[in-house]
Amino acid sequence: MTDPLIVEKEGPVARLILNRPEKHNAMRFADLDVLVEALHDAEDDDDIKVIVLKGNGPSFCAGHDYNDAIRSYGLEGDGSGAKPRRPSQRSRLMRDRKLGANYMAFQNSLKPVIAQVHGHCTGAGLYLVELVDLAIASEDACFSHAEQRLGLAGNTWHLNSQILMYGAKKARELLLLGDTFDGPEAERMGLVNRAVPLVELESTVEAWAQKISKHARDALVTGKAMHQMALDSLGASQQFYRGYVGHTLGTNLRFESDEFNFLRERRQEGTTSTFKNRDKRFAE
Repeated sequence: MTDPLIVEKEGPVARLILNRPEKHNAMRFADLDVLVEALHDAEDDDDIKVIVLKGNGPSFCAGHDYNDAIRSYGLEGDGSGAKPRRPSQRSRLMRDRKLGANYMAFQNSLKPVIAQVHGHCTGAGLYLVELVDLAIASEDACFSHAEQRLGLAGNTWHLNSQILMYGAKKARELLLLGDTFDGPEAERMGLVNRAVPLVELESTVEAWAQKISKHARDALVTGKAMHQMALDSLGASQQFYRGYVGHTLGTNLRFESDEFNFLRERRQEGTTSTFKNRDKRFAE
């Protein structure tokens, strides 16, 4: 099987490259675990000063692999057609606590992380961009919080960061509507630092990484530690503790008969068709 992550180290720069191009780099839960391990390895490597997070193939990251998430949460049927037994709250909380810790690892990286974004950037992919230090996107990148249409509707892992980044009302708009926006709009909102033509994306990120690497090692680490302390004074760590409880609650909803139940529809129509039907419902 192809490794879900490629790690390159060149001089002072480490590149963590998501590598499921046929899935637009949608991550399985285990892939996120591997990514965080690689992040920590780059933190521990004294030769590395800057970390670049990017995706192989047509997209940066299309979020979590939904089929894997269903299996990981114990919601997949046994093939008999019978509705699976609802998993316990304790098992869900333990799974979500691990996810929250993985996201927090990117916010709290000891070394600067630059996200290099192209193609689709949705759900978990967008979470990473919101949490890292810097981000540069192609002008034609396609961002969205469409994952909120699965029954979350504003219930997210890092709401403090999103409110600080976008403002309270804009954050509510992005999470309640789940509409797409491009690189220039992402720059205007403060999600990314720069939006550049796709042909300039790689060179722009590399130039920034090299310029940042001119700083002393201790300066980069202590500067990030101070940044993290400032964020913590604004609730940046507590948001993940609320976030994992909120995610467990938000993915364990009761749907009424006139509401779109993704799990029920998926059993009948399959994953791809159900995603299309969900987005069609919101487009209407």
